Amino acid sequence: MGLCFVGEIAIPAKLLNLEVTLVGGQSFRWRKLNLIDAKSPLFQGVAYNAYWQLSQTDSAISYKVFPAPDVPNTNTHKAEYYLELLQRYFRLNFDLNKNMDKWRAAHNHFDTITPHIKAVRVLDQEPLENILSFICSQNNHIKRISAMIDWFCSKYGQSIGHFSEREEFTFPTLSALKENQKELEVNLREAKFGYRAKFIAQTVAKILEFGGESWFTKLREMSYADARQELVRLPGIGYKVADCICLMSLGHLEAVPIDTHIYKVAQTVYMPEQLATVKTVTPRIYEEIANHLRNIYGPYAGWAQAVLFCADLQQFQTTKESAKKPTDKEKSESGSAKPKKKRK
Repeated sequence: MGLCFVGEIAIPAKLLNLEVTLVGGQSFRWRKLNLIDAKSPLFQGVAYNAYWQLSQTDSAISYKVFPAPDVPNTNTHKAEYYLELLQRYFRLNFDLNKNMDKWRAAHNHFDTITPHIKAVRVLDQEPLENILSFICSQNNHIKRISAMIDWFCSKYGQSIGHFSEREEFTFPTLSALKENQKELEVNLREAKFGYRAKFIAQTVAKILEFGGESWFTKLREMSYADARQELVRLPGIGYKVADCICLMSLGHLEAVPIDTHIYKVAQTVYMPEQLATVKTVTPRIYEEIANHLRNIYGPYAGWAQAVLFCADLQQFQTTKESAKKPTDKEKSESGSAKPKKKRK
Protein backbone atom coordinates (compact mmCIF):
# COMPACT_ATOMS: atom_id res chain seq x y z
CA MET A 1 0.00 0.00 0.00
CA GLY A 2 3.03 2.30 0.19
CA LEU A 3 3.64 5.23 2.49
CA CYS A 4 1.09 6.12 5.14
CA PHE A 5 1.08 8.99 7.63
CA VAL A 6 -1.25 9.12 10.61
CA GLY A 7 -2.10 12.23 12.57
CA GLU A 8 -4.66 14.32 14.42
CA ILE A 9 -5.68 17.97 14.37
CA ALA A 10 -7.26 19.41 17.49
CA ILE A 11 -10.31 21.33 16.28
CA PRO A 12 -13.82 21.36 17.79
CA ALA A 13 -16.61 19.97 15.63
CA LYS A 14 -18.40 23.30 16.04
CA LEU A 15 -15.62 24.86 13.94
CA LEU A 16 -15.46 22.17 11.24
CA ASN A 17 -18.28 19.89 10.15
CA LEU A 18 -16.74 17.27 7.87
CA GLU A 19 -20.00 16.17 6.29
CA VAL A 20 -21.29 19.53 5.05
CA THR A 21 -17.77 20.61 4.08
CA LEU A 22 -16.68 17.52 2.15
CA VAL A 23 -19.84 16.09 0.59
CA GLY A 24 -21.95 19.23 0.29
CA GLY A 25 -20.99 20.14 -3.27
CA GLN A 26 -17.64 21.91 -3.03
CA SER A 27 -15.54 18.90 -4.01
CA PHE A 28 -16.73 15.73 -5.75
CA ARG A 29 -14.00 13.37 -4.62
CA TRP A 30 -15.18 12.49 -1.12
CA ARG A 31 -17.40 9.68 0.14
CA LYS A 32 -19.02 9.16 3.52
CA LEU A 33 -18.77 5.64 4.92
CA ASN A 34 -20.84 4.63 7.94
CA LEU A 35 -18.95 1.90 9.79
CA ILE A 36 -20.92 -0.48 12.00
CA ASP A 37 -18.37 -0.57 14.84
CA ALA A 38 -17.39 3.13 14.69
CA LYS A 39 -18.83 6.03 16.67
CA SER A 40 -18.49 8.43 13.73
CA PRO A 41 -18.48 8.04 9.94
CA LEU A 42 -15.31 7.77 7.88
CA PHE A 43 -14.74 10.22 5.05
CA GLN A 44 -12.59 8.96 2.20
CA GLY A 45 -11.29 11.10 -0.62
CA VAL A 46 -8.46 12.40 -2.75
CA ALA A 47 -6.88 15.84 -2.43
CA TYR A 48 -3.42 17.19 -3.26
CA ASN A 49 -2.22 13.95 -4.91
CA ALA A 50 -2.99 11.83 -1.86
CA TYR A 51 -5.76 9.57 -0.60
CA TRP A 52 -7.20 10.54 2.79
CA GLN A 53 -9.29 8.86 5.46
CA LEU A 54 -10.77 11.30 7.97
CA SER A 55 -12.86 10.79 11.08
CA GLN A 56 -14.14 13.27 13.62
CA THR A 57 -14.83 13.56 17.34
CA ASP A 58 -16.18 16.56 19.21
CA SER A 59 -12.64 17.86 19.68
CA ALA A 60 -10.43 16.58 16.84
CA ILE A 61 -10.00 15.32 13.29
CA SER A 62 -8.02 12.09 12.92
CA TYR A 63 -6.47 11.29 9.55
CA LYS A 64 -4.60 8.67 7.58
CA VAL A 65 -2.99 9.82 4.35
CA PHE A 66 -1.51 7.73 1.56
CA PRO A 67 0.58 9.77 -0.91
CA ALA A 68 0.64 8.88 -4.59
CA PRO A 69 3.93 7.16 -5.47
CA ASP A 70 6.49 9.06 -7.55
CA VAL A 71 4.84 12.47 -7.27
CA PRO A 72 7.65 14.98 -7.99
CA ASN A 73 7.75 16.80 -4.66
CA THR A 74 10.61 16.58 -2.18
CA ASN A 75 8.22 16.98 0.76
CA THR A 76 5.98 13.99 0.01
CA HIS A 77 7.93 11.77 2.44
CA LYS A 78 7.46 14.11 5.40
CA ALA A 79 4.63 13.71 7.90
CA GLU A 80 4.50 17.44 8.71
CA TYR A 81 3.93 18.21 5.02
CA TYR A 82 0.56 16.41 5.11
CA LEU A 83 -0.44 17.99 8.40
CA GLU A 84 0.13 21.40 6.81
CA LEU A 85 -1.73 20.33 3.65
CA LEU A 86 -4.81 19.34 5.63
CA GLN A 87 -4.70 22.58 7.60
CA ARG A 88 -4.49 24.47 4.32
CA TYR A 89 -7.27 22.42 2.70
CA PHE A 90 -9.71 23.31 5.49
CA ARG A 91 -8.33 26.87 5.84
CA LEU A 92 -7.84 26.34 9.56
CA ASN A 93 -6.11 29.71 9.88
CA PHE A 94 -9.54 31.30 9.28
CA ASP A 95 -11.22 32.20 12.59
CA LEU A 96 -14.76 31.00 11.94
CA ASN A 97 -16.09 31.88 15.42
CA LYS A 98 -14.85 35.48 15.18
CA ASN A 99 -16.32 35.95 11.73
CA MET A 100 -19.62 34.30 12.65
CA ASP A 101 -19.98 36.87 15.41
CA LYS A 102 -19.32 39.64 12.88
CA TRP A 103 -21.90 38.21 10.47
CA ARG A 104 -24.50 37.93 13.23
CA ALA A 105 -23.89 41.58 14.09
CA ALA A 106 -24.11 42.53 10.41
CA HIS A 107 -27.60 41.09 9.85
CA ASN A 108 -30.21 39.55 12.13
CA HIS A 109 -30.87 36.74 9.64
CA PHE A 110 -27.83 34.97 11.07
CA ASP A 111 -29.47 34.94 14.50
CA THR A 112 -32.67 33.61 12.94
CA ILE A 113 -30.92 30.63 11.38
CA THR A 114 -28.60 29.91 14.33
CA PRO A 115 -30.32 26.58 15.21
CA HIS A 116 -29.55 25.34 11.70
CA ILE A 117 -26.00 26.66 11.31
CA LYS A 118 -23.31 24.04 10.77
CA ALA A 119 -19.59 24.69 10.67
CA VAL A 120 -19.00 24.62 6.92
CA ARG A 121 -15.49 25.55 5.85
CA VAL A 122 -14.63 26.79 2.38
CA LEU A 123 -12.10 24.33 0.97
CA ASP A 124 -8.82 25.47 -0.57
CA GLN A 125 -8.73 23.31 -3.68
CA GLU A 126 -6.37 23.05 -6.62
CA PRO A 127 -7.57 25.35 -9.42
CA LEU A 128 -7.45 22.84 -12.30
CA GLU A 129 -9.58 20.33 -10.41
CA ASN A 130 -11.95 23.04 -9.27
CA ILE A 131 -12.41 24.45 -12.79
CA LEU A 132 -12.97 21.16 -14.59
CA SER A 133 -15.18 19.77 -11.82
CA PHE A 134 -17.46 22.78 -11.93
CA ILE A 135 -17.76 22.55 -15.70
CA CYS A 136 -19.05 19.02 -15.04
CA SER A 137 -21.44 20.37 -12.39
CA GLN A 138 -23.52 22.40 -14.83
CA ASN A 139 -27.09 21.06 -15.03
CA ASN A 140 -26.01 18.03 -13.04
CA HIS A 141 -26.30 16.39 -9.61
CA ILE A 142 -23.59 15.42 -7.13
CA LYS A 143 -23.75 11.64 -7.64
CA ARG A 144 -23.32 11.90 -11.40
CA ILE A 145 -20.66 14.63 -11.17
CA SER A 146 -18.66 12.39 -8.80
CA ALA A 147 -18.94 9.47 -11.22
CA MET A 148 -17.74 11.65 -14.11
CA ILE A 149 -14.76 12.94 -12.12
CA ASP A 150 -13.90 9.39 -10.99
CA TRP A 151 -13.80 8.26 -14.63
CA PHE A 152 -11.74 11.29 -15.65
CA CYS A 153 -9.17 10.60 -12.93
CA SER A 154 -8.96 6.88 -13.69
CA LYS A 155 -8.39 7.71 -17.38
CA TYR A 156 -5.80 10.48 -17.05
CA GLY A 157 -4.65 10.50 -13.42
CA GLN A 158 -2.03 8.46 -11.58
CA SER A 159 -2.89 5.45 -9.43
CA ILE A 160 -2.47 6.02 -5.70
CA GLY A 161 -3.45 2.52 -4.63
CA HIS A 162 -6.34 0.19 -3.82
CA PHE A 163 -8.50 1.21 -0.84
CA SER A 164 -11.92 0.05 0.36
CA GLU A 165 -12.45 -2.17 -2.67
CA ARG A 166 -11.67 0.49 -5.28
CA GLU A 167 -8.69 2.02 -7.05
CA GLU A 168 -7.96 5.66 -6.24
CA PHE A 169 -6.32 8.12 -8.64
CA THR A 170 -4.86 11.60 -8.52
CA PHE A 171 -6.53 14.39 -10.45
CA PRO A 172 -4.91 14.63 -13.91
CA THR A 173 -2.09 17.12 -14.34
CA LEU A 174 -2.04 19.71 -17.10
CA SER A 175 0.90 17.92 -18.69
CA ALA A 176 -1.02 14.62 -18.78
CA LEU A 177 -4.02 16.33 -20.38
CA LYS A 178 -1.75 18.08 -22.87
CA GLU A 179 -0.31 14.72 -23.95
CA ASN A 180 -3.85 13.46 -24.60
CA GLN A 181 -5.24 16.69 -26.02
CA LYS A 182 -6.05 15.37 -29.50
CA GLU A 183 -8.43 12.66 -28.36
CA LEU A 184 -9.62 14.33 -25.13
CA GLU A 185 -12.99 15.58 -26.40
CA VAL A 186 -13.77 12.33 -28.23
CA ASN A 187 -12.99 10.24 -25.15
CA LEU A 188 -15.10 12.48 -22.92
CA ARG A 189 -18.05 12.24 -25.32
CA GLU A 190 -17.76 8.46 -25.37
CA ALA A 191 -17.82 8.56 -21.55
CA LYS A 192 -21.18 10.43 -21.67
CA PHE A 193 -19.89 13.89 -20.70
CA GLY A 194 -22.18 15.39 -23.35
CA TYR A 195 -21.70 19.05 -24.26
CA ARG A 196 -19.30 19.38 -21.31
CA ALA A 197 -16.72 17.36 -23.28
CA LYS A 198 -16.15 20.25 -25.67
CA PHE A 199 -15.93 22.80 -22.84
CA ILE A 200 -13.39 20.70 -20.92
CA ALA A 201 -11.18 20.08 -23.95
CA GLN A 202 -11.28 23.75 -24.98
CA THR A 203 -10.70 24.92 -21.41
CA VAL A 204 -7.60 22.75 -21.04
CA ALA A 205 -6.27 24.23 -24.31
CA LYS A 206 -6.97 27.78 -23.10
CA ILE A 207 -5.33 27.24 -19.71
CA LEU A 208 -2.22 25.95 -21.46
CA GLU A 209 -2.31 28.95 -23.81
CA PHE A 210 -2.64 31.36 -20.87
CA GLY A 211 0.41 29.88 -19.11
CA GLY A 212 -0.78 26.82 -17.20
CA GLU A 213 0.21 26.69 -13.53
CA SER A 214 1.78 30.16 -13.71
CA TRP A 215 -1.59 31.52 -14.83
CA PHE A 216 -3.20 30.09 -11.69
CA THR A 217 -0.56 31.88 -9.61
CA LYS A 218 -1.40 35.16 -11.37
CA LEU A 219 -5.11 34.64 -10.71
CA ARG A 220 -4.43 34.33 -6.98
CA GLU A 221 -2.36 37.52 -7.01
CA MET A 222 -4.90 39.55 -9.01
CA SER A 223 -7.81 41.41 -7.50
CA TYR A 224 -11.01 39.39 -7.25
CA ALA A 225 -12.67 41.39 -10.04
CA ASP A 226 -9.73 40.89 -12.41
CA ALA A 227 -9.44 37.18 -11.63
CA ARG A 228 -13.12 36.65 -12.35
CA GLN A 229 -12.84 38.47 -15.68
CA GLU A 230 -9.92 36.21 -16.59
CA LEU A 231 -11.87 33.06 -15.70
CA VAL A 232 -14.88 33.90 -17.88
CA ARG A 233 -12.51 33.83 -20.86
CA LEU A 234 -12.59 30.05 -20.47
CA PRO A 235 -15.19 28.16 -22.56
CA GLY A 236 -18.29 27.23 -20.57
CA ILE A 237 -17.42 29.44 -17.58
CA GLY A 238 -19.97 32.08 -16.59
CA TYR A 239 -19.92 34.40 -13.61
CA LYS A 240 -21.43 31.91 -11.15
CA VAL A 241 -18.85 29.19 -11.87
CA ALA A 242 -16.09 31.82 -11.97
CA ASP A 243 -17.18 32.98 -8.51
CA CYS A 244 -17.10 29.39 -7.22
CA ILE A 245 -13.55 29.02 -8.51
CA CYS A 246 -12.44 32.38 -7.09
CA LEU A 247 -13.86 31.38 -3.71
CA MET A 248 -12.80 27.73 -3.54
CA SER A 249 -9.35 27.66 -5.10
CA LEU A 250 -7.98 31.19 -5.63
CA GLY A 251 -8.37 32.68 -2.18
CA HIS A 252 -10.84 35.41 -3.18
CA LEU A 253 -13.21 34.96 -0.26
CA GLU A 254 -15.29 37.99 -1.24
CA ALA A 255 -16.62 36.09 -4.28
CA VAL A 256 -20.32 35.36 -3.76
CA PRO A 257 -21.76 32.71 -6.08
CA ILE A 258 -25.48 33.31 -6.65
CA ASP A 259 -27.35 30.13 -7.46
CA THR A 260 -31.11 29.60 -7.45
CA HIS A 261 -31.14 28.82 -3.73
CA ILE A 262 -29.25 31.95 -2.68
CA TYR A 263 -31.38 34.01 -5.05
CA LYS A 264 -34.52 32.83 -3.23
CA VAL A 265 -32.96 33.71 0.14
CA ALA A 266 -32.10 37.17 -1.20
CA GLN A 267 -35.62 37.58 -2.57
CA THR A 268 -37.31 36.67 0.72
CA VAL A 269 -34.83 38.04 3.29
CA TYR A 270 -32.26 40.51 1.97
CA MET A 271 -33.84 42.32 -0.99
CA PRO A 272 -37.60 41.59 -0.93
CA GLU A 273 -38.63 44.95 -2.39
CA GLN A 274 -35.97 45.06 -5.11
CA LEU A 275 -36.57 41.46 -6.18
CA ALA A 276 -40.34 41.24 -5.69
CA THR A 277 -41.13 41.20 -9.41
CA VAL A 278 -37.87 39.67 -10.66
CA LYS A 279 -38.33 36.28 -12.34
CA THR A 280 -34.96 35.83 -14.06
CA VAL A 281 -31.47 36.28 -12.62
CA THR A 282 -29.92 38.46 -15.30
CA PRO A 283 -26.23 39.48 -15.08
CA ARG A 284 -27.34 42.84 -13.64
CA ILE A 285 -29.52 41.21 -10.97
CA TYR A 286 -26.73 38.74 -10.19
CA GLU A 287 -24.31 41.62 -9.53
CA GLU A 288 -26.82 43.55 -7.44
CA ILE A 289 -27.42 40.56 -5.14
CA ALA A 290 -23.71 39.74 -4.82
CA ASN A 291 -22.79 43.37 -4.11
CA HIS A 292 -25.59 43.65 -1.56
CA LEU A 293 -24.29 40.60 0.34
CA ARG A 294 -20.72 41.92 0.12
CA ASN A 295 -21.87 45.26 1.57
CA ILE A 296 -23.45 43.42 4.50
CA TYR A 297 -20.88 40.71 5.21
CA GLY A 298 -17.63 42.33 4.12
CA PRO A 299 -14.43 40.83 2.69
CA TYR A 300 -15.39 37.23 3.56
CA ALA A 301 -18.91 37.44 2.14
CA GLY A 302 -18.35 34.31 0.06
CA TRP A 303 -17.80 32.27 3.21
CA ALA A 304 -20.84 33.88 4.83
CA GLN A 305 -22.82 32.83 1.74
CA ALA A 306 -21.64 29.23 2.20
CA VAL A 307 -22.91 29.26 5.80
CA LEU A 308 -26.22 30.80 4.70
CA PHE A 309 -26.62 28.18 1.99
CA CYS A 310 -26.03 25.22 4.32
CA ALA A 311 -28.13 26.64 7.15
CA ASP A 312 -31.05 27.52 4.91
CA LEU A 313 -30.91 24.12 3.26
CA GLN A 314 -30.90 22.46 6.70
CA GLN A 315 -33.84 24.63 7.76
CA PHE A 316 -35.73 23.64 4.61
CA GLN A 317 -35.01 19.94 5.20
CA THR A 318 -36.07 20.17 8.84
CA THR A 319 -39.29 21.93 7.89
CA LYS A 320 -39.95 19.42 5.14
CA GLU A 321 -39.30 16.50 7.48
CA SER A 322 -41.62 17.86 10.17
CA ALA A 323 -44.27 18.41 7.51
CA LYS A 324 -44.11 14.72 6.66
CA LYS A 325 -44.75 13.70 10.27
CA PRO A 326 -47.69 15.59 11.80
CA THR A 327 -47.91 15.58 15.57
CA ASP A 328 -50.71 13.81 17.42
CA LYS A 329 -52.26 17.19 18.12
CA GLU A 330 -52.17 18.09 14.41
CA LYS A 331 -53.69 14.73 13.52
CA SER A 332 -56.46 15.29 16.02
CA GLU A 333 -57.13 18.87 14.89
CA SER A 334 -57.16 17.85 11.22
CA GLY A 335 -59.52 14.98 11.87
CA SER A 336 -56.99 12.43 10.63
CA ALA A 337 -56.84 10.66 13.99
CA LYS A 338 -59.17 7.71 14.40
CA PRO A 339 -62.38 8.77 16.13
CA LYS A 340 -63.11 7.19 19.45
CA LYS A 341 -65.96 4.73 19.55
CA LYS A 342 -69.06 6.05 21.27
CA ARG A 343 -70.30 4.18 24.28
CA LYS A 344 -73.59 2.56 23.75
